[in-house]
Amino acid sequence: MKLPWLRSVYKHWDDATWDRYSYFELAVLVSLPWLVCVLMSFLFASTYHSMPLTVWVIALTLLTVCIWHARHDAQHGVQEWHTVLPLSCMAGVVVSSCLGLVAYKSFYSQYWLYRSSHSYVNVLPSEPAAGYLDAGKLVFADEARVDAKRGLGFKDRSVYCVAPIIDDSKPEKIQFWAAGQDCCSARGDFECDDAWDRKAHAGVVVRRAAPEYLQAVKQAKAVYRLSSPAEPIFVQWVVDPEKVELNYWLLGNGVLIGSCLVFLVLSGVVNLGLIG
Repeated sequence: MKLPWLRSVYKHWDDATWDRYSYFELAVLVSLPWLVCVLMSFLFASTYHSMPLTVWVIALTLLTVCIWHARHDAQHGVQEWHTVLPLSCMAGVVVSSCLGLVAYKSFYSQYWLYRSSHSYVNVLPSEPAAGYLDAGKLVFADEARVDAKRGLGFKDRSVYCVAPIIDDSKPEKIQFWAAGQDCCSARGDFECDDAWDRKAHAGVVVRRAAPEYLQAVKQAKAVYRLSSPAEPIFVQWVVDPEKVELNYWLLGNGVLIGSCLVFLVLSGVVNLGLIG
């Protein structure tokens, strides 16, 4: 078998080693673990949000098959690549599952949350927050804005920032709060997301808001003599909520695609080295 570029990398292989393997065998050795990595990454991106148990069952099934093949091949003294292949596939399952879970927690969970939640338009800041508890994206009326001068930051390692969302009617009770981390000073300032963009009239809801945001609201109520319900709605104040949703999807894809490409290179180099 003549592969000049590969021979230049694996110079320690003798002619007998090169003649032992076909193009197909080397292609399978390099590509199959990578395809396993791609499969698991795809499942975490597209399926984990609705059927997490199914994804884990598939992962465990793949691991079981790989372990069985590795033990079987070791006991029957087959060619080296037959032994290396299931071990590399196991690595593909483990690596892609770990990175897939990280990508899901960091990005895909937010994407699917906003994708599956309700969207509302022409929302007035004075409307009761209780009517929008199922919201993922809110487009406020044109006169709605962030009252940055009454922003407040609650410090607990990070600074948890909040500012009232108001309109020209200046509602007595603040139902909606713009929120963010490490983007304000202690008082009278708020620079989170698109707070200073006049074209911004929308928000993506901060679900499972950190309790520190409620502490910040509690302090803001005392400092600025404001009123707010026990469960206000916190949002990231943005120009385009659809773009925020899409960015979560693209970031998750970037993590998994980049990881799979790195895995392809590393597993290919290691696998070919092990059978030499």
